[in-house]
Amino acid sequence: MKSIFIIPLSRLATLVTLVSLAALFILVASAPADEIVDHPDKLKFDDLRYMPPKPGDYRHTLKCGARAYIAENREIPTFELTVLVRTGSIYEPLEKAGLTDMTGYLMRNGGVEGMTAGELDERLAYLAGDISVNIGPTQGRASLFCLAKDIDEGLELLLKVLKTPVFDQTALERYRRDVLSELEQRNASGAAIESREWDFLMYGDHPSTISLRRTEQSVKGITREDLQAFHKKYFNPGNFIFAVSGDFTTGEIIDKLNTLLEDWPARKPDLPAISDRIAEPKPGVYMIKKEDVNQSRITVGHSGVRRDIPDESALLVMNDILGGGGFTSHIVRRVRSDEGLAYNTGSAFDRPVLYPGTFRAWFQTKHETAAFGTGLIIEEINRIRTDKCDPEAVENAKAGFIGNLVNPFSSRKGIVNTFADDDYTGRSDDYWQNYQKNMEAVTPDDVLAAARKYLHPDKLVLLVVGDPEAVMQGSEKHEERFSDFGEITILPLRDPMTLKVQ
Repeated sequence: MKSIFIIPLSRLATLVTLVSLAALFILVASAPADEIVDHPDKLKFDDLRYMPPKPGDYRHTLKCGARAYIAENREIPTFELTVLVRTGSIYEPLEKAGLTDMTGYLMRNGGVEGMTAGELDERLAYLAGDISVNIGPTQGRASLFCLAKDIDEGLELLLKVLKTPVFDQTALERYRRDVLSELEQRNASGAAIESREWDFLMYGDHPSTISLRRTEQSVKGITREDLQAFHKKYFNPGNFIFAVSGDFTTGEIIDKLNTLLEDWPARKPDLPAISDRIAEPKPGVYMIKKEDVNQSRITVGHSGVRRDIPDESALLVMNDILGGGGFTSHIVRRVRSDEGLAYNTGSAFDRPVLYPGTFRAWFQTKHETAAFGTGLIIEEINRIRTDKCDPEAVENAKAGFIGNLVNPFSSRKGIVNTFADDDYTGRSDDYWQNYQKNMEAVTPDDVLAAARKYLHPDKLVLLVVGDPEAVMQGSEKHEERFSDFGEITILPLRDPMTLKVQ
């Protein structure tokens, strides 16, 4: 009779660890002595030579004309589909601000033809699936997740959400109450005030700020008929781009999508024109009264650029060195590491597609050190425009961007979603193919040229959210005052329900 030995899990784990260590020891022992370094800084790695996939290998055109990016993944029995919809709050009328958000929410949560919202929830729960819809400033997005065996039913449920939402009046009124409750609290967060007021300063009444301009009046004025009209205008296959990944064959899923959409007429997108001309904000210091906080939030910046510019790589590297690259960047090192003024600080170029973005640097600190910290940031903005960056810093920043090149393509879902989004925003097919080459070509001279071209110390707008009296007092240890940085304008908080200055 054979003996059966049962090894406890704890001993099994120990055994596996010992075997792994032994294997590692053998590898190290067998390695030539000159390959073993005595410090991690001396480790050397081969240069990354990663060539991203090409969008054309995943792109298909459905019978209705919509493009679909499709990637098979036979390793996991799941199915994921995202529909990008050409729409957004940037297209809604100001007097109906909040319409797109409410449309997206109620498409999913306001019932569909033949099913209440509760019945849809129950069916998705039974399938271990999920459907979501949201509409942002410049894009709508609907997503489906389900098991591969339930693709047909999952697609049918998604079609109901996209095509035949009923916008139940009771659900509408319930969500309206929730939105109004949120508006009442919109001044509770200093971060929310900072974000809102920065956009107002930078963009004024440009359509890009409509999503921030919801008021009690605009929300109460939205009717079920408004939701139906908005949905009818923007939701049809002619306005869709698909990203699909999962356990299927490509031909199979194309057939399913064609069948799904065959009775839904596609129309060409009819999007209102959005101006790409933004009025330059007046430089100076703008203080928002928020007296119930013990720290101030400060943003420093000016108007910026759109996403697709010829010297994009140099701009990215420059900002990475200035404040976007974490602890090694100039602003973070000065404001956080050297002076200990703030935990969160840095800089960024926000680069929208339809209109120019902004450059901004930020930090949060005690009222009395706000002016001192602001002075440090302005010093670094000026310094990177006059002093050529160290070649090693430039190479490190470039290496970071090149090393992250794999991130958009780390999964099959990531691949198709990246290409669908690029299609939506009009990015060229060879963008990712040329990414590494363009980044490697950046020199310290290019970084200096980008800093001089895109950073404008003479146009800086300074936004301070905090207690103006305490902020302007400054610190006895530091001589900097906000009056050194330009004309000071003190703005009371807006009424949360009307957005009128109180």
